[in-house]
Amino acid sequence: MFGIGFFEIVVVLIVAIIFLGPEKFPQALVDLARFFKAVKKALNEAKETLDQELHIESLKQESLEYKKLFDTEQNKLESAFNKEVRDLQQVQEDLKTSIAHANPLDALSTEVRADEPPRPKVNLDKPPSLDKHDV
Repeated sequence: MFGIGFFEIVVVLIVAIIFLGPEKFPQALVDLARFFKAVKKALNEAKETLDQELHIESLKQESLEYKKLFDTEQNKLESAFNKEVRDLQQVQEDLKTSIAHANPLDALSTEVRADEPPRPKVNLDKPPSLDKHDV
């Protein structure tokens, strides 16, 4: 421990006994043991806090990766949806043009022109009735 051998520990203990005396030496050992215990406890708490912080950092990193994954999937879905909408609009336009080419008279009759007044519809199945004033 700390590069101190058995001989160095014995020398330190002998100097401590001489310096403190036999009455204060046991109390000094108890205080020293409490100090080392408190230091060990503080180091363990710091280590646990650091481990928790590192774990939280890894959780943050993992959540950012999931967010990135969700964003890319959302972009893929949006682009696929937009492509489908464009395809449907194109089909709708194709249907409109094919209907207009298939029945050009119907297409012309349904158009309303702003410069012409609306034309009355004539029923060809029933002959027009003649009033007495017309004859």
